[in-house]
Amino acid sequence: MKVPLLVLFAAFFAVPSLASARDSGLFLPSVQLDHALVRHGNPADFDASKSPKVATVRSKEVYKAIPAYQTIQKEKVQKGTARYTQLMQAATKTFRRALKASADKGGYLLIVEEGGISGYTTTDLTAGIIRSL
Repeated sequence: MKVPLLVLFAAFFAVPSLASARDSGLFLPSVQLDHALVRHGNPADFDASKSPKVATVRSKEVYKAIPAYQTIQKEKVQKGTARYTQLMQAATKTFRRALKASADKGGYLLIVEEGGISGYTTTDLTAGIIRSL
């Protein structure tokens, strides 16, 4: 089957180049951020093309190092009691303060639960956050 040269010429120039397709947003970015797993920072401020610093954390490990949470575990404080609520509020306040301090110190835009972002280079801050407690 012979295709007229004019048809080939038109088809070639009608298809955008890969670079222009990428720049126009025709390709989906490979970075995936689960907003529900952001522990510090505003996910709306995240723009992968600007290469902001992003860190990860394993929250359970951090909570296990917080004295108020250790009290819950040691004394087997029952969930739903006033004491449990008070201790968890104190533990969460300590957790958030430690995340903020680590983010500010390291210049991180976001701190995300481990596994909450893919396709993007991150730093694990778990050990450093625990040391800062």
